[in-house]
Amino acid sequence: MQYFAHTAETPDGQPDPDTSKWQKLSDHLREVGELAGNFAAAFGAREEAKLAGLLHDLGKYRDEFQEYLRGQRKGGSDTHHAVYGAGVAANKLRNVALAYSIAGHHSGLHNAQGDSGLRELINKPAYAIEQNLESLINKFRNECGDFPAFSKDFLFLNTNTPDSRFKAEFFTRMIFSALVDADFLNTEAFYKNCSRPSVPSLNEDSLAEKLIAKLNTARIQKAKQHSSTLETTPITKIRNEIYEQCLNAGEMPQSFFSLTVPTGGGKTLSGMAFALSHARKHNLRRIIVVIPYLSIIEQNAAEYRRILDPDGSGILVENHSAVEVAAENLEASAATEANERSPLILAAENWDAPIIITTSVQFIESLFSNKPSRCRKLHNIARSVILFDEVQTLPVHLLEPLLSVWRELRDQYGVSFVFLSATQPAFQKQANLINGFDKTEITEISNNTLDTFNKLQRVSFKFPKPDETKSWEDLANEMLIANQVMCIVNIRKHAFALWNCLQSKLKDEDKTSLFHLSSAMCAEHRLHVIGKMHDPREGSIRWRLQNNKPCRVVSTQLVEAGVDLDFPLLYRALAPLDSIVQAAGRCNRENRMSSPGEVIIFTPEDKKLPPGIYKLATEETANIITRLTDKQLGTDPSLFADYFNRLYSKAATDYQRSGEDSIQQERSALNFRNVAHKVKVIDETGKSVIVPFGGINGKAMKIIREIKTRLQSKSNARFNRNDLRILQRFIVNIRHNDFQMLLVRGQVEELLPNLEINILNEGSYHNDLGVIVDERAIEDFIL
Repeated sequence: MQYFAHTAETPDGQPDPDTSKWQKLSDHLREVGELAGNFAAAFGAREEAKLAGLLHDLGKYRDEFQEYLRGQRKGGSDTHHAVYGAGVAANKLRNVALAYSIAGHHSGLHNAQGDSGLRELINKPAYAIEQNLESLINKFRNECGDFPAFSKDFLFLNTNTPDSRFKAEFFTRMIFSALVDADFLNTEAFYKNCSRPSVPSLNEDSLAEKLIAKLNTARIQKAKQHSSTLETTPITKIRNEIYEQCLNAGEMPQSFFSLTVPTGGGKTLSGMAFALSHARKHNLRRIIVVIPYLSIIEQNAAEYRRILDPDGSGILVENHSAVEVAAENLEASAATEANERSPLILAAENWDAPIIITTSVQFIESLFSNKPSRCRKLHNIARSVILFDEVQTLPVHLLEPLLSVWRELRDQYGVSFVFLSATQPAFQKQANLINGFDKTEITEISNNTLDTFNKLQRVSFKFPKPDETKSWEDLANEMLIANQVMCIVNIRKHAFALWNCLQSKLKDEDKTSLFHLSSAMCAEHRLHVIGKMHDPREGSIRWRLQNNKPCRVVSTQLVEAGVDLDFPLLYRALAPLDSIVQAAGRCNRENRMSSPGEVIIFTPEDKKLPPGIYKLATEETANIITRLTDKQLGTDPSLFADYFNRLYSKAATDYQRSGEDSIQQERSALNFRNVAHKVKVIDETGKSVIVPFGGINGKAMKIIREIKTRLQSKSNARFNRNDLRILQRFIVNIRHNDFQMLLVRGQVEELLPNLEINILNEGSYHNDLGVIVDERAIEDFIL
């Protein structure tokens, strides 16, 4: 009997009667094993991953599965196949990493025990593992030969110390990643009838050297935009010094690094210079840039691409999404998926490119996910440099597991980390941060950090008096006096109120000078309002600033990190200490003023704050600023190590009380599904809604009309990942309560049945404010 892994299909989606076009099971197993082994060779586990690939579809040798492929049997428990290879790995090889990886290569990594537990799955009577294994192994041997020699001993079931179990847990994730990526790629290649195009490598033909040269040219060009010669302005000199320090520090041994640079100090280019130099020195495979917010990833990605990959050759790809859609809702045939997606999108799925730009949500949740689609990229983290931009934004409740995994990646997988920020959190080891860094464990890249902060002090701070508050009316009157001013508030409700107050006071001819920015607006809308860095749209914020036109901006904190704006006057509602300093980086950024820019901190009459750590940090800040001088906040970076350590200590106590400190316990118990459930960077993602920015003739609505009129078949999906990637720029996440209100009033509709993505009615999207409900700003939960 001939055994198959996948069928070929006729145009109407039925199995092709010509089985010569089908993929042989023996070919699939050998090819997946070889590819998975190649992937895992980067972290010294070629044998284990190859064996996982050979065993992963062992259950397809069952007659029931072959009947299913031929259309002689319906799908169901009789056609489950992953459990049999897992049974070999667990019962005969006694290798937990292989057992978990094989068992979960379709459905995701299981828990150790319980309803979704691996042991219960393997011992389930319906599968009759022990009765079937010998027959399946014999069929395998007849087609593929004996299993390869398996020399290493990974008997993880016998590991007793917490440290060894954490190592086992993450090693399992890496084997799982290598296996599922190999399986995805081989299946895709069969249906597409060709392999993916090869991608360039950082250590191939001195690519890293070429990119360093491009980066250096871009640095010189940027400097000349602000002066006639490269060394004219003090700020340019400092940026050049930091850049050269980073380039030289790249020669250092792999480890943890920090780059503590004032806002506006050029850390975007300097951090990349370190990463490229470090990759060149240690023959590393890729650079992964982790950015905290979707609101700024577009700017940084565009800047990197303009410099490093202007032709879109695949050197740089982005991997982020404003919305997570259940994987089963995006499944079409592998042929359709592979043919519809561009090489850049394909590379983003498994991070198969020299430079990856992603968000902290995508990166962190992938490290702890149990889903194949999210985990397939993990093996490509091995032997890389990871740049964490604005590292102070990392979620406090996840620091313990994150630091544990990062140390494992450094020690076992050849990964270096760089933490970039003007407000460095330090992550020092303490009672409430067991996995924190020792004093000698992290190396600061910049020289004379304190001197650099003093030289780059471009603003003065004005703090509120105790119990002093400011009304929106008074604040609006002050802002109207200024020609160019920005106010950053803590919640969208406040941004709406202040914008509305300013709008009512401005003359009609001056209202074009007023702007609103918040996450109630989709990414495309925000970028339209801000304008491009180079040649901004006339009338945009950047255009008005560059042409000295009146410009008044009300924003939530989404502009605080990575958005290059330069105002002479900035108001900031009382907030966490690091947010205040980050906000100040939007004031006198290029030091063009004859005197320091002014940053005025105020307390709104409505003192409402986002809950949790944000509120806790703001209260801590209120105590600290009573002891600070107006210059100290911008010139003393050591303030933040103490500030964050005290904040982490208080926050850890709260999380321990609520039971949210148990992620490490679940990791130690190998409960992969429980870990994935608990590791959420954002507690409430709400409901995803496509907004009609640009009206009914805008880009989003044109795409939606095209999707709704597509003909659907097994080989033609009405909605796919390429659609999602385009539409994510027009998506806003709405709190569940607000969504229900819009739903009841008929202001949202489904894009397609069961897709979990909805379309907002045009009347509920404001040209200036974004999503509104009852003529008010939507409630805050994602800022």
